[in-house]
Amino acid sequence: MQKQVLHNQSLLDVAIQYNGFVTNVFELALKNGLSVTETLIPGQSIEFPLSDLIDTELVDYFKGKNQMIATGFNGSDNEDIIPQLGIGSMQIGSTFIVG
Repeated sequence: MQKQVLHNQSLLDVAIQYNGFVTNVFELALKNGLSVTETLIPGQSIEFPLSDLIDTELVDYFKGKNQMIATGFNGSDNEDIIPQLGIGSMQIGSTFIVG
């Protein structure tokens, strides 16, 4: 079985999405000649090995909700995980004055 990687998906996301167990990431990495932490390219095909370790309940849950897991973040494309404005980017004494 082959699946295509979505934007911001990591190999861990793909393992959980289609096998239900994060431990399957090692089988996926070995089968595809990848590092577990390698940055995946959207549209890249991932070959799934036959595995006895599948949590069908979790896989069916994501299918039923039509949810795709995409938690990968590598900081490329000038993406910033901290917003430029608002409380998340304020620093006491600099942009946030306590008085």
